[in-house]
Amino acid sequence: MRSAGLRILFVATLGLMSTTAWAQEPPQQSSFTALLAKDYEVKAVTLVPLEVAKRATASVKTDTVVVTLQNKQSVAVCYIAFANWAFMNRSSLDTPTLCEVREGSATAANPPPPGTTP
Repeated sequence: MRSAGLRILFVATLGLMSTTAWAQEPPQQSSFTALLAKDYEVKAVTLVPLEVAKRATASVKTDTVVVTLQNKQSVAVCYIAFANWAFMNRSSLDTPTLCEVREGSATAANPPPPGTTP
């Protein structure tokens, strides 16, 4: 379900949240509940119907929920099966590889493009 194809489909989610240049490090992984415990805030929840998710990867078997969280300059994106999200399935939300976390860093050499900050 969380294949590379699905990640590519939702890279725009990260782009919309971006107000700084991102470090070129591989993403870390974390559980949804661990991120909440670290004071991450839910910024967006998007339901992706099965027929749309299958365009990105054929291995998806159910509707998917994409949850975007933020803590200062760090952004996390979680890919959760709809039923697990709807019923707040604790064992699923505690899965340590459920979310990808990217630590952001503002750099003077790469300021955000004009018109992208309030």
